[in-house]
Amino acid sequence: MDDQILIIESNTFALKKLREILSREGYNIMTVTSKEAALNICSKIKIDYIIANPQEFDISKTIEEEQK
Repeated sequence: MDDQILIIESNTFALKKLREILSREGYNIMTVTSKEAALNICSKIKIDYIIANPQEFDISKTIEEEQK
């Protein structure tokens, strides 16, 4: 698959598990543990999907602002 997924998760155990599961399904996975790192990646690479806890990492408005 060509879909690029960014996983934002501060819990490194959960992050590794999500990456492992989605990688087995053929997705291209990038992982970060902070909002700042996610924003940096999103400004440089086309990300198709973001998986994050919205209560912990609400980046949707920031990404939309940067893409304008």
